[in-house]
Amino acid sequence: MQSRPSLPAVVLDARQKLSEGRVKLRAQHDAGSPGIQVCTRLTDLVDGIVSGIFTHSLEELKLGGSVDEIALIPHGGYGRRDLSPYSDLDLMLLHAPSQSQAVVPLARMLSQYLVDAGFTLGFSVRTPAQACSLAWKDAQIFTSLAESRFLIGGHELFMRFFEGFRTGTLRRCFKLIDSVEQARRDEQQKFGETVFLLQPNIKRSRGGLRDIHLLRWVAFARHGISDPEQLKEMGLLSNEDARVIRNGYHFYLRVRNQLHFETGKSQDQLDRNWQLKLAPWYGCKGEEGVLPVEQFMQEYFRHSSEIYYTTTHFVSNSRVRSSMVKWIGKAIGIPIAKDYRLGPRYIWATKEGIKHLQEPSAVLELMDLANRYRRPIEHETWRAIRSAMIGRPQSELGEESIQRFKSLLSRPGRLGKLLRRLHELRVLEQLVPGFRHARCLLQFNEYHKYTVDAHCIRAVECATEFERSEHLVGKIYQKIKRKDLLHLALLLHDLGKGFPEDHSEVGKVIAEETAHRLNLEDSEREMVAFLVHKHLIMTHTAFRYDLSSQDTIVRFAAEVGSSEALQMLFVLTCADLASVGPEVLNQWKLDLITQLYQQTESQFQDEKTDDRFQNALKDRRTQVMALVPPQSDQEWWTENVAALPVSYLLRNPPSHIAHELNHLRELEEQPALAWARYVPQQDATEYSVAVKQGSKTLGVFYRITGVLSGMGLQILEAEIHTQPGDIAWDRFFVQDPDFQGAPPEHRLEEVCRKLEKTFDPKAPATPVFRKVWKPVGKDATAKVNVQPTQVRFDNNTSDGYTVITVFAYDRLGLLYDIAGVLLQMELVLHFAKISTHLDQVVDVFYVTETNGSKVTEQTRLYTIRQRLLKAVC
Repeated sequence: MQSRPSLPAVVLDARQKLSEGRVKLRAQHDAGSPGIQVCTRLTDLVDGIVSGIFTHSLEELKLGGSVDEIALIPHGGYGRRDLSPYSDLDLMLLHAPSQSQAVVPLARMLSQYLVDAGFTLGFSVRTPAQACSLAWKDAQIFTSLAESRFLIGGHELFMRFFEGFRTGTLRRCFKLIDSVEQARRDEQQKFGETVFLLQPNIKRSRGGLRDIHLLRWVAFARHGISDPEQLKEMGLLSNEDARVIRNGYHFYLRVRNQLHFETGKSQDQLDRNWQLKLAPWYGCKGEEGVLPVEQFMQEYFRHSSEIYYTTTHFVSNSRVRSSMVKWIGKAIGIPIAKDYRLGPRYIWATKEGIKHLQEPSAVLELMDLANRYRRPIEHETWRAIRSAMIGRPQSELGEESIQRFKSLLSRPGRLGKLLRRLHELRVLEQLVPGFRHARCLLQFNEYHKYTVDAHCIRAVECATEFERSEHLVGKIYQKIKRKDLLHLALLLHDLGKGFPEDHSEVGKVIAEETAHRLNLEDSEREMVAFLVHKHLIMTHTAFRYDLSSQDTIVRFAAEVGSSEALQMLFVLTCADLASVGPEVLNQWKLDLITQLYQQTESQFQDEKTDDRFQNALKDRRTQVMALVPPQSDQEWWTENVAALPVSYLLRNPPSHIAHELNHLRELEEQPALAWARYVPQQDATEYSVAVKQGSKTLGVFYRITGVLSGMGLQILEAEIHTQPGDIAWDRFFVQDPDFQGAPPEHRLEEVCRKLEKTFDPKAPATPVFRKVWKPVGKDATAKVNVQPTQVRFDNNTSDGYTVITVFAYDRLGLLYDIAGVLLQMELVLHFAKISTHLDQVVDVFYVTETNGSKVTEQTRLYTIRQRLLKAVC
């Protein structure tokens, strides 16, 4: 095999300089040097290395006489001089048309030497005309070349190119701004459309470095300059906006440098693992109820939210075609109310009105006008309000403020957007003081996608969106008369987080204090406090307990107390789940919550308890029986239809129920039968397994979970029950990592045959778990378990069973290990509910001893708990 020639001395020297330079810069960084200082020094180091290689290449190729017609141009991040330790180098070899042939070997040698020196390179070779033409057609090329600077070679060639590029850009500014904005929107859809994304990309997520770059690119397109300090000196960027950009820029660069130094590569994703590591490095020590990582991310979100607003305003203003248009807009503003003016683009306050905007009532009035006339608040007015609110001490609310806020809460309309705007302006925390603590507060788990404050506002927004839903939750929302109380409860429901005590208990106190602050009547205060205090009770009951048990329903109804409270709790529960993140409120969860609502609602009706619900079940069973062929065993069908779980009856159409019961008839010929179907609404496959139970089929649940886990399937949900004839019928919803969307038929068949085979007496007792290799990316993020694993016993909820609830972090084979402990402890499993919330699972098992009694002996309960904890940890 032919060995590669040894590297030239210029490359070896470059490698050494780069390596030694990074070591020195790491020491400066660790000593506390500002991020921009480290980036600038690194850029200077790289400039020297690249220039040396360029000069050497010219000499080696004997092109020294052409140097005035060739130039090396850094662009992108390298052009801005904000290179992080392992950033890519973007370089353009600019040349006169006469040098088209000569630059070919130069480009080849230069790019090879730079890669061999240890750089990740983005390299292009263009004439000035080619560069300009491509930039005006492609937003990515334009934004990169907008950050161009001269490094070495023909300076006049670069100046001719850049002046022509700038002049042509100014002539096409509005078209280029449109294309750059669209490219940024596309990037945000991929890397995060909200400022408050819990695992942001420091460069590309909304409010990150890329938004600062967006401001620079739009400024270059509109004004021919991109530096924020120059924009400030020219009066194009206010002092406050320039401060926001400067502070955020320095924060991001320092954090990004730490990520690069620690990983030894380009790293921009702030996943949970890195957040934990960065918090103590940044000096966050935490406080009672708030982790150091939550403090660090609050700082991050503070910068990202301010940067996003500042950039958005600047881009919007850049679309105005001249300062004359702005002046005319102000001049022709129509007076509305006393101190406000309405223009073609904005609504704003007069100088006298600005003074009044120190009171929440005045801001609410302006917000109401902005909503009515569909105009955004002008930037200077916005900044004035925000500054006044930040420095305003907490005080009692005036009656006008209270009435305006109540009026706002009572109208669904654009309520979510208006609350979000009030929060940006720092007005919401004047009205609801609990929002000050919750601002940018991280929820450090995989379950929530947003910060506490963003989640609460999003919950209100989700509730208002139900108004257009044809589902029962939409109809109930439309019926609720006191929507203001529901919206207020949703706004408050998670504000108790970030304190040492249980957040529902703290939330109840916050709700009572807020109700008093808003002068609510006693009955109104009690309703809001109940909804906040018990906002989790409906999900806990629906997802953890047997809804076919009348005891469960009666106990829940007694806790809720009234039909009005039930209706509000139903909508609140659905909105809370929907606002956690995309597709968290899936059809399975919605069906269970709806079933619990319907069964409980019947408890508050005048007619005989539960008659309406029981009649609905009777109708469903009659529909199933109508599909049974006359020659079939009617007694068998009647017995089996009557034994079906309530949730199964309500969630499936009669035709599907009849089809599945037909499978049970086939068990007369074999000991076990499995079948499958893909459920697109959940993006999951449902595997159903029916088994004749007996002495040779102990541990049915254990065997099934072993097969599914052994084949690498992720179990999302599971329900088990027993049909007449001692037939175990277990249903599992799983995701198959080997396939996107519906798995092919041969895969379903393979899994089903293995499920059936596991009940062969010769089948191995323990499955073999395959190794699952995950790609580098968000799925490869190290698991960081900050919530304690818990095992709870409940001997009060059910008259006949002990209820075991396991809270744990999900992993392959977890359910199999839990089932193994139940089998080893000789517990009889009668009913189970398994639910997965992203990285966390809540598994509920209804069990008895082998003699049918509850598990009550304390030593035995302790042993079961310890074995379960050992199995799941």
